[in-house]
Amino acid sequence: MTRYKIASASDAVPGIRIFRLEPMDQPISFKPGQFAFLHILDEKGNSVVKRPYSIASAPGAPYLEFCIKLAGGEMTKRLEALGKGAVLGVEGGFGHFSYGDQPKAAFIGGGTGIAPLMSMLRHIADEKLNGTFVLFYSARTRDSIVYGKELEELQKRNPGIKVVITLTREEKPGSWKGECGRFDHEMLSRHMPDAKDFDWWMCGQMEMVKGMKECLAGLGADPKRIRMEGWG
Repeated sequence: MTRYKIASASDAVPGIRIFRLEPMDQPISFKPGQFAFLHILDEKGNSVVKRPYSIASAPGAPYLEFCIKLAGGEMTKRLEALGKGAVLGVEGGFGHFSYGDQPKAAFIGGGTGIAPLMSMLRHIADEKLNGTFVLFYSARTRDSIVYGKELEELQKRNPGIKVVITLTREEKPGSWKGECGRFDHEMLSRHMPDAKDFDWWMCGQMEMVKGMKECLAGLGADPKRIRMEGWG
C-alpha cells in the first residue's frame, strides 16, 4: 500500500467529486482503465476501510485522479469529509479492464463509468496515438455531464478522437446539439457503421452494460473484443 496526499477535491457536478492524489512514496503503476483500492487510514496508518475505484488519470500523469459518486455509503461519507492534505492509502492497479493501444477503439460509459474511459482517452491524447477512437457517453442532463470541457479539448488534442454524448432525462433540449435518449442500435450504427472492426470497452450500470452488449452483437461486433465493467 502506497500513501497518497489529497492535492484537490472538487465537485465536478452535483453528487460527484473529483479527487486528485499526489504520491508520498513510490507511485503505483497501472494500465489505462485499471482500478485501485483507496484506503481510509487511522492515526497509525492502518487501513480502516477500503473500496475499489477506477483510476481516471492517465498512467503518465504526476497524480492519481478518481471520479467518485458521493452515494452516502461508509467509504464515500469518509471521503466526503476529507480535504486537501489528508492522507489515503492506495493499492493497485488491478483488473483486466484495460486499454492496450488498439488503433480502432470505441468506448461506452454512463455516469461515473466515464472514469476508466477518461484514463484511456487521456492516454491516447498524451501519447499522440494514431487511430480512430469513439466515446459514447450517457448523462441524465447537461448539468450532469462529467468532464464535458475536457472531452472537447481531447478531440482537439487528437483529431482521431470523436465524442458522442446523449442526454437521457433532459426535458427541454433547447440549444443542445448532441443526442437525446438511451443508446440503441440506431444511434450507435449512425455514428459507427463499422462497429465490427473495433475493440470495445463499456463501463456503467450493469443494466446498461448488458443492454449494450446485446446491441453490439446486433451490430456485428466480435464478442471477444468487447470488455465490460459494471455495477448494480
